[in-house]
Amino acid sequence: MQIGAGGIGQLDRRELLTHPKVEFTGFVDVNGEWLDKYSEPFPHAFRERDYREAFARHGEKFDAVVIDTPDFQHALMILTALKHGKHVYAQKPLVQQLDELRLVKEALPGRPDLITQMGTQRATNEGRLKAIEFLRQDRLGKPLEAHVWTGKMQRDSCMPTPWSALPKAEPIPGHMDWDLWNGPLLTRLPYSAEIVPRRWRGWWETGTGMLGDWGCHLIDVLFYAYDLASPESVVTHTARPAGHAHSADNRSTITFPGGERFARKKFVLHYNDGALRPDFTKLGLPSIKPYFNRTLVICEGGALLLGDLGEMWIFRDGKQVQEPLPEVQSTSHWHDWVDACLGTKPSHRTPFPMALRITEPSLLAVKATRFPGTNLDWDSSSYRFTNSEQANHTILKRQYRPGFNPMDL
Repeated sequence: MQIGAGGIGQLDRRELLTHPKVEFTGFVDVNGEWLDKYSEPFPHAFRERDYREAFARHGEKFDAVVIDTPDFQHALMILTALKHGKHVYAQKPLVQQLDELRLVKEALPGRPDLITQMGTQRATNEGRLKAIEFLRQDRLGKPLEAHVWTGKMQRDSCMPTPWSALPKAEPIPGHMDWDLWNGPLLTRLPYSAEIVPRRWRGWWETGTGMLGDWGCHLIDVLFYAYDLASPESVVTHTARPAGHAHSADNRSTITFPGGERFARKKFVLHYNDGALRPDFTKLGLPSIKPYFNRTLVICEGGALLLGDLGEMWIFRDGKQVQEPLPEVQSTSHWHDWVDACLGTKPSHRTPFPMALRITEPSLLAVKATRFPGTNLDWDSSSYRFTNSEQANHTILKRQYRPGFNPMDL
């Protein structure tokens, strides 16, 4: 079953259908036009507007769930699928609230039989796999720090203008169930083309801005290469706190524990949006201005710059060099999950335990935009800030609307 047939759902469905053993038996979408359009090639599949009804009425018709909905709906749908014993593929970021990391983590041990995966298709890109192995082997020495930066929050990036006020309400089309789209939101948002079908990513209640939208695609290499522990603290600098819309030109510093695997006692990730790249000359690198959506890892013996699609540059002694790279085998991110569900593949990329770890620093950077310049100490064992009850009260979790409360599952 697929929840969310349009948008990124089209890509996931197309790729999954190239696997010979995949069959879509049902679709859920609050947009009736999308539901009709995208389910048309599957005349025997059921159609529902409400995902809860799909589980209640058709649960015996599907073994796995693909979740391609806006960020703020992920956690409830994931938890519902796990409760019903379904394998789950869910888009990134895995959840939208910090406390939802805890909710999903606590649900997983009870369903060890289920195969889970976050939608990070870049994770199986050959270039990125080679970079991970290159770093894991310490070919440049132990890591010192990392710099990651995304593009700008702007209209051509499926976002509203930063710090925007909520748009004025427009007439709700007959094909749209706007109440269901709002799902867990305690206060319903106005229907507007500034929110749907794509710009929900830039609103505080529904998306995660550029930092959250891209973090899982760019930070994952650090976890796979170095097995990072959970962050210890975060501070995000921005012009003013995020409001109804997310902020922009954010500069976040996320501190992780160091140790023997690292060159320093702490490993620091500098994570920016707005195409705010580091000064390469100050890092002892050639004076270049690389594109955005990049991950730069500074090591004792050089540096590695990696693009989101696997483009790679290696530096030693301040110069770009060519070096032999490890042999890896790229695979299909989607097929790996299916094969794991079928029991024919022992492992796959980004199961939920890893997805939660990768999502965590991205969400911390995002939520800290409500407290610009404030260092927030994070205890991942309890999923709380240890030095700010105000932060715990305001950016840790949301209040859920009745009928959509994960505590009721």
